[in-house]
Amino acid sequence: MAGAIIIACAIGILLLLLVGYVLVGSTLASADSIASAQKDMVILREGQRDTALEISNAKWKNIAGKDLLWFDLKNTGTAPIGDFNHTDMFISLYPDYIPVRYSFCGVASGGITGYGALKTWGYTTITPDTTHPYMLDPGETMAVNITYDNFDGGSKIYFVNVSTPNGITAVNRSAP
Repeated sequence: MAGAIIIACAIGILLLLLVGYVLVGSTLASADSIASAQKDMVILREGQRDTALEISNAKWKNIAGKDLLWFDLKNTGTAPIGDFNHTDMFISLYPDYIPVRYSFCGVASGGITGYGALKTWGYTTITPDTTHPYMLDPGETMAVNITYDNFDGGSKIYFVNVSTPNGITAVNRSAP
């Protein structure tokens, strides 16, 4: 009888060790996953904190029969911006103010965005583009132009919103 008690205790201890191992392992895996998610969130928030944009000098131009909205986009933050493929611009005109999304197409050729492609935006220059070529570094200004389709030639009152990949936006509205 004493042997049965010893065997039962040994099995009980083995089961406790096995359950403890599984619980500790899953707890450590969960803690690692949570720590990784928190680290990613901190990196995202730091990027947002360091990113700031300012829109200025907006004006309409007509080049080769296309209406273009030109403006300067200045990086007033401390982080460079270089992912233009995921930077979107939303333009809306008075009186509807229904936003239209414009995607990046590259450097403008002949002053026309995307070689005249509609619903695209591009830039002609970044001034001064010395630190990281083709990136908008802190203090640099990008001359942006957008080919606007469906422009009826009426009011040129507009609303423009620039949105970076990390969620920071810059907004500019013309005076009514």
